[in-house]
Amino acid sequence: MTRSLGPMLDFFLREKGELVHINGMRQLAPIQDATNTIQMTDEKIIRAATPLNTGDIVDYRDERYLITSQVDQNEKSCRGKMRKCNQRLALNWNGQVKWFDAVVEARTFSTETGKVISMPEGNILITVQDNTDTRGITLSQRFYMTHQPFKVTGIDRTMNGIIQLSCTLDSINTAYDDVEHNIADRWKYEIAHTYALHIHQGTMAHVPLNETIPLNVSATDNGNEIAHPPITYTSSDPSVISVDQQGQVMGIALGQASITAKLTYHPAVQSTIEKRVVETGTHIYSIAITGNPILKTGQSTSYVSHIYDHGTEVFDQSVEWSLRNQDDSTPPTKGSMTASTGNSVTVKAGSSSGANNKALVLTATLVSDPSITIEKTISLKNLF
Repeated sequence: MTRSLGPMLDFFLREKGELVHINGMRQLAPIQDATNTIQMTDEKIIRAATPLNTGDIVDYRDERYLITSQVDQNEKSCRGKMRKCNQRLALNWNGQVKWFDAVVEARTFSTETGKVISMPEGNILITVQDNTDTRGITLSQRFYMTHQPFKVTGIDRTMNGIIQLSCTLDSINTAYDDVEHNIADRWKYEIAHTYALHIHQGTMAHVPLNETIPLNVSATDNGNEIAHPPITYTSSDPSVISVDQQGQVMGIALGQASITAKLTYHPAVQSTIEKRVVETGTHIYSIAITGNPILKTGQSTSYVSHIYDHGTEVFDQSVEWSLRNQDDSTPPTKGSMTASTGNSVTVKAGSSSGANNKALVLTATLVSDPSITIEKTISLKNLF
């Protein structure tokens, strides 16, 4: 007596099937290892009651697989071989970045001998699903994998459902590639943000006991000042000096503490100042520098220091000037001080176009109290 294949398959799926998602659709499918021997690649056999196709995506046990073989179909079921996607690749089309699950291997099998063939060093074979996006992949297109750059040297579209890419190691482009996040040419189409935060009262300042003074803080992105940046303030010793989230500093007890300002959403960007609480009536000097925050290649501009005591400008104090590269790189400095008269100085930007988007730091130091300093960041831009 012949038993119907349909009920037998239903029983098999119910008893042996595991929960999977095939192209996002939830169903039961029996899964077994493709071989009894241990391999470098994770290959499995999948059988399902619904149609399977080469290139289908299967989510199984929190891993993603790609059906890479031809599919054996009969009236009631389909069977195919799937391989675990061991990498996610970002491909960049003129600033539009798309991510793909891929099977990446450095060696493959010979269809003639059945033996493993090692690929030349620095070469890999990538298998991806054939879809609208992957059909746009072109020869010489670059991408990153495990922080190493590759480029496509060959494209095989002969097998329906999947595309195989032959790729070789490429060179890193430090100007454009986001190596950390494995995205080639990212900064060619996106703006790389370089944030900076400055407390404009130098590295040391005084606050009178039981009085409150504001911090003078600014933040920049690529040298351009940010309007109303979210900043978080902390004191190293709130029992000596307190600070609120508007940057108001109050002297609580005689002593000294550090006040740190951080960009709230980029906390690695920060600036610190030492604050000393002094008796009321003590001179409390501060300095401000006025002048253009942007200097173009080869041009000059003047900067003036204004000295204050308890917030009132005084004219019996003087400063010394110094200039350095913001990134603290060794000389030559990307600018120079060409003249200094009283509490004013003239700064000239260098003529090198390579200084574009770099910055200088102009420092004024109070002669009578060198602990009182102020810095001004000057962004450098190309003339044209």
